[in-house]
Amino acid sequence: MQSDKEIVDLCLNDGIHHFEKIIKSYNNYVFGVMMRITAGNIHFSEDLTQMAFLRAMKYLNSYDSSRELKTWLVQIAINCFKNEIKTINKYIDLEDISEQQVYENKDDDFFNMIKPLSSTERIIFTLKYVYDYKNEDIAKSLAMNINTIKSIIKRALVKLK
Repeated sequence: MQSDKEIVDLCLNDGIHHFEKIIKSYNNYVFGVMMRITAGNIHFSEDLTQMAFLRAMKYLNSYDSSRELKTWLVQIAINCFKNEIKTINKYIDLEDISEQQVYENKDDDFFNMIKPLSSTERIIFTLKYVYDYKNEDIAKSLAMNINTIKSIIKRALVKLK
C-alpha cells in the first residue's frame, strides 16, 4: 500500500488521475467531519466534501508533506464551510440554517446535542471530542491562539450541560 506522500508525488509527477486514491482513502473521513460540523445536514456536507477535494486537487502542489494529509484535507473542508457560511449569511441568518436542516435521522442524539453550538464551537468541539485532535493541532489548523481554543471548548461544554 502506498503512503500518502507517495500518492501525492504520483499526482504531481505522473498525473492528477492518481488523486482518486486520495478521495477513496479520505472521502468518508472528511464527509464525517462535515456531517458533525453541519449538525447532520447531509446535502450541505456532501457539497462541502466535494468542494474540499476539488480545492485540494487544485492546490495539491502546496501540500506540506511534513503534515498529515487527512489533517490538511479537513482544514480545507473547514475553510470551505466557513466560506459557504459567509456567503449564506449574506442572505439568511446562520441560526435559521440550524432550524431548517434536512437530515434523515432526526433522532440522532449527537446532532441534537451540538445544535445549540455556534459554527466555530461546533468545529472545535467536533475536532477535539470526536476526532481526538489536540488543542495545539486545532489551533494550528484554524490559525487561532491556543488559549482561544481552550476558551471556546470551555464555553461549548457549558452550553452543552
